[in-house]
Amino acid sequence: MITTIVIYDGDCQFCKKWTKFAQSKLQDKTISFFPFNSVVGIKIEEEFLIENQESVVYIQNNVALFKSKAVLKICSQLQFPYNCLVFAKILPTFLLDFAYDFIAKRRLKLTNNKQCCNGK
Repeated sequence: MITTIVIYDGDCQFCKKWTKFAQSKLQDKTISFFPFNSVVGIKIEEEFLIENQESVVYIQNNVALFKSKAVLKICSQLQFPYNCLVFAKILPTFLLDFAYDFIAKRRLKLTNNKQCCNGK
């Protein structure tokens, strides 16, 4: 069984809620989630030379995926009907990343939290 690692912004309420949701809907428990600012998260960032990351990171088989590609990989491992979101792969990556960035910039408004993420 291959363990997948996801690192995310642990200071962001939206990110935390989405991560808890994803953990509760996983088909099997092969994804480990760690905040960027945790000991494990920092070690992974150093190992994969990730600097100034403002995106969720999905790592499997020593390959790191970012932004929409990371989210779609996570969605592919969720229970039905959430795994159907993987069909969004038919869209070009630049459109999916645009949607990711659009949501990322509005995370504060989505959680009504004054201090969140790297959302500029």
